[in-house]
Amino acid sequence: MTRKEKDWVIKVQMMQLQSENPHLDDYYYQAYYHRLERKQAEEELLGGRNKQEPPKLVTPYIQKMEIYDSVVRIAGSLGQVAMSTCYSPRRAIDAVHHALQEEVPSLLLPQMFLQLLEVEETQRKMNLLPEEQVGGRVCVLQGLGSSGLSFREAEDEFLQVLCVRKGKKLTARLLPHLAREQAEEILVTVTRHLPFLMRKDALDESLPVLYGPLSEMVGRMTFSELIEVLQELTRPLAGSTELPLTMTFKNQFGISLLYALLSHGERLLSSDMPLEPHSGDFEKWTDTVFLVARELSQVPKTALVEPLFLPSNLLSLFCRYLDKQTIHRLEREGTAWCYS
Repeated sequence: MTRKEKDWVIKVQMMQLQSENPHLDDYYYQAYYHRLERKQAEEELLGGRNKQEPPKLVTPYIQKMEIYDSVVRIAGSLGQVAMSTCYSPRRAIDAVHHALQEEVPSLLLPQMFLQLLEVEETQRKMNLLPEEQVGGRVCVLQGLGSSGLSFREAEDEFLQVLCVRKGKKLTARLLPHLAREQAEEILVTVTRHLPFLMRKDALDESLPVLYGPLSEMVGRMTFSELIEVLQELTRPLAGSTELPLTMTFKNQFGISLLYALLSHGERLLSSDMPLEPHSGDFEKWTDTVFLVARELSQVPKTALVEPLFLPSNLLSLFCRYLDKQTIHRLEREGTAWCYS
């Protein structure tokens, strides 16, 4: 190489050392240089040497560009094209670094899977214990299932888990082992985002795998908790006047979950157990029953799907709140099978 070529290579390498924030990008050199300055200052104070400037790395000055796009996305391409030059390598590196940070996958799915493996392994070992220790076995399993998982704080990540078949199956397997509060968080999340989940499940049709464990959770809810979940189905969708309730009649999982909620409410009202309702719960329950009947009567017979399970107490529920004329109208609309 000629001297001119060597100087050009050295210049390019020196340009890469340029930084707008040297204390962050070049910390070790900056720390070394400050330590060297401090040592020389101490020697000068003691009179051990004459004052002189310590050697310092000098990088060539390059005029900064006001606008610089280090990463360009081209429509129709499979990835992204990085555009950089030797004059601004740090910006290109930083751009890739930040992009990688934004694309970090969710850790909730592997965390749920590891938790399930631990629970099932513990369950397998504890099944060998005597029957006298069954109560302690349940407590241990619920403690394992509830440790370290927060579905409310990671709601967006959990929704992405529910968008895939394996995520739904994993949730269904983990639900029986979760603490009551966590299982309720999952039920509220599923109900709140039911229209979104039903759209995502249009091709897969794997949402019914959640019906069994969720219906068991519904059966353990108090009346006030039940009203809270039902309210999620009666709120209009964002930017629309359509109710999630209307969409549930056209989806097998949706209508099955709705019937399970209504059936449990009727079972609570028919029992002698104290309900301890909050203020306005009975009014909300009555409004919900009337709303379900009204929306159900407006759904065409061809669009109405058959549920996974039909509770036997729905007839007594609607007869309790609706008059005969309304029930006859429901029958004429083709929903008589709901009450048979």
